[in-house]
Amino acid sequence: MVNDGTVHLLLRRPALLELARRHDPDLMDYCEQLLSSNDYDEWLTGLTTLSAIGSPDAVDRLILAYAHSLNEDRRTVLSVVAKILTAEHVRPFSIMVREVAVPGEIDVTGWTRVAVSTLEDACKRFGVETVLVGELTHSYNDNSVESISIDGFTSPAPPEK
Repeated sequence: MVNDGTVHLLLRRPALLELARRHDPDLMDYCEQLLSSNDYDEWLTGLTTLSAIGSPDAVDRLILAYAHSLNEDRRTVLSVVAKILTAEHVRPFSIMVREVAVPGEIDVTGWTRVAVSTLEDACKRFGVETVLVGELTHSYNDNSVESISIDGFTSPAPPEK
């Protein structure tokens, strides 16, 4: 079903996410096909599937997709990476995040704390005052969300449970 081009992409997405959950070894190759497609929806599906895989190899491939993307597509890839970022990929992410470290508001909804900290560091380094708004993920493996607004460079501590 996943490889069947006659099945609408909308119907293939749940199957792709299930294969990602099961760590299917052939899924990375299929994501490569999606990322090289000229169809924007297929490209986005490739990004979200790689994000669902979440492995270091998948993050590496997302970073490569960022390098090959232009303008708004870069922001899309950056947001996908920020939602699954771990300390292992902070260095390339810190390079990526320089493009969004500009005065104004930045929506960090769903970003990991590592990604937000990296953005904050980039803003400090370049002397940029930015307001970060949105909902952050508690941790890399926890899908629960905490509603907070981060003003400037200070992040409130997570609420006690």
